[in-house]
Amino acid sequence: MAEDRNEILRDIRKWVKIIGIQQVKPVLAEALSSDDDEKEKDLRITYHLTDGEHTTRDIAERISYSVYWISSRYDEWSNMGVIGRDGSNSPYEHVISLEEAGIEVPEIPKPDDDSDDSDGSSDGNETEEMTESESTEEDTAEAAELGDYE
Repeated sequence: MAEDRNEILRDIRKWVKIIGIQQVKPVLAEALSSDDDEKEKDLRITYHLTDGEHTTRDIAERISYSVYWISSRYDEWSNMGVIGRDGSNSPYEHVISLEEAGIEVPEIPKPDDDSDDSDGSSDGNETEEMTESESTEEDTAEAAELGDYE
């Protein structure tokens, strides 16, 4: 009996996901689009790496935007329903992958790839020289000023 119920629940989940993907595709495509090609690439990389395993710092080291920009995208995307998390201390995860949505996954740069920053001054690299507590204090103060701190 329990096996039948589990099988039915798996089937329901599969069909709900299929229907949901069709509804989310246009919303996600809009959320990840930009007139600026480089920004659109960074939006897609950010979304792709929002998998519950990568932190905002990990992602910021791979794109040309800061953790605060990523946090703002998370707020937008969460309100749109394309990302979510289990609790306030849990990492965000995308509800469907770019592949499932039929959106091309850009090449994901390695962390600390300075190929775009010839002078070495990128948002993600500045915090590497700080201790974790210094970095956290600075992040908290700056985020509070920006109104992005939860």
